[in-house]
Amino acid sequence: MKYHFKSLFANDIVAYIKLRVSLGNEEDTYARRLHSFDIFCVEQYPHEDVLSREITEAWCTKKPNEKSKTLQLRTNIIRGFSKYLVSIGKNAYIIPDGFAGKGEQFIPYLYNDIELSDFFVGADRLPSHPLSPFREYVVPVMFRVLYCCGLRPQEVRHIKVSDTNLDEGTFYISDSKRNMDRIVSMSQELFDLCIKYDTHMQNMMPSREYFFQNPHGGPYKIAWIQQQFYRCWKEAGISFTKDRKPRVYDWRHNFATHVILKWMNEKKDVMNLLPYLSTYMGHSSLEYTAYYIHLVPRHLKYSTLTEWNCSQITRGHKS
Repeated sequence: MKYHFKSLFANDIVAYIKLRVSLGNEEDTYARRLHSFDIFCVEQYPHEDVLSREITEAWCTKKPNEKSKTLQLRTNIIRGFSKYLVSIGKNAYIIPDGFAGKGEQFIPYLYNDIELSDFFVGADRLPSHPLSPFREYVVPVMFRVLYCCGLRPQEVRHIKVSDTNLDEGTFYISDSKRNMDRIVSMSQELFDLCIKYDTHMQNMMPSREYFFQNPHGGPYKIAWIQQQFYRCWKEAGISFTKDRKPRVYDWRHNFATHVILKWMNEKKDVMNLLPYLSTYMGHSSLEYTAYYIHLVPRHLKYSTLTEWNCSQITRGHKS
């Protein structure tokens, strides 16, 4: 981490940033703004170790010439940090939602047909690199697992070889959000691809613990996965505007909307099937899964995709 924190909140700030990164957020989004908050606390409240209402509202006061959107972002980040402190048993004031005005609702990046196809072509073209051994084998399979199984980035990182059943084509997801363990099945094409990948990796790393293991031991860091994600787009020759830029976590959102869209096209009762998707994705509430129904019309704005095409992008992988 390039930022150094010196306030009495320093340890908790660092822990919170690591948590956000593990959930697929970009480190700099949180680190840069919480570093400013850390400096603010050192200068204005050097002896305070409780995130009080006074500190929070002082921090969330609009600065001269500050844009409303910037203030909303600062406020939302400190609100999230306050919730984190409360969740680990510490006292903190949680500033009300909307204190700095309502921002635009977050909308995940929904890929169009060409982007979806080209990304995996770019992943398959990713060259070997001396500082990142085996990435040309790991990256194409890892991102297909993320998309085809709708996993969270931290879940795919922590899949162990012992959690992978290559007789039945399933992953046991144990390191999940809210500790909701579950079994995730693979499509036949992904199953075949994972068998080939595992056979190849067993020859190069015969005693590896993780299915996608860093050559130096342990799981890959989320920052590495994000780095490879954007390198795949670059390899595919695709760039993005600042207003529409994808994240690794968006594979999960695309998986859900594609599955629901497929059910709609097949004239199936989506609401009756939704609990199955909710369980598969490890949601703690059906409400989180139902959210994706409202994304389908927006997905159609960018895509002519008529079915969940995991099979198509998996068949295209180089053997």
